[in-house]
Amino acid sequence: MFIIDVIKKEEAKGELKLLYKMIAKSLGFVPAHFELFATIDVEAMQEFVLYNQKILSHERIDKNLLPYLRLEIASRECRNYCVAFNTQMIAKLEKNGVVQHSQEQKLLLQKVLKGIYETELFDAEDLQELEAEGFTPKDYFDLLSYATNFMAKSKMIEVYTKKAA
Repeated sequence: MFIIDVIKKEEAKGELKLLYKMIAKSLGFVPAHFELFATIDVEAMQEFVLYNQKILSHERIDKNLLPYLRLEIASRECRNYCVAFNTQMIAKLEKNGVVQHSQEQKLLLQKVLKGIYETELFDAEDLQELEAEGFTPKDYFDLLSYATNFMAKSKMIEVYTKKAA
């Protein structure tokens, strides 16, 4: 799967074993790309997990919106691994009855994508639209930060992914 050998959950010891345990408790499993990042830099992976826990518990951002955002970005950026992973995550959500998001959450998603892919068109009016729906500029910043962080991480995953022969 990856061009380097990763330390699997079953092989982990010490600090890494505890980290994997925390991830498994939160997600129900340890994704392969988490094993990749943890193998390379366990401290960076710990920071990543804490960052994700923060966004998952965000006061105004629906955590179930995140895989849809990641899938949209992964599709646009041609991040094959992330497309497959987030498609599976969405299938699980939909199996559990999470199908639609509120208009406010959809607007937030659209504005983040606009900020990324149509930066020159994003302006104060966009933030005002979000504020009219109950979002603060910080809420937008938080999701934009999450999205751009995902873009970087998804590129790193693709770099380490074995290419088809």
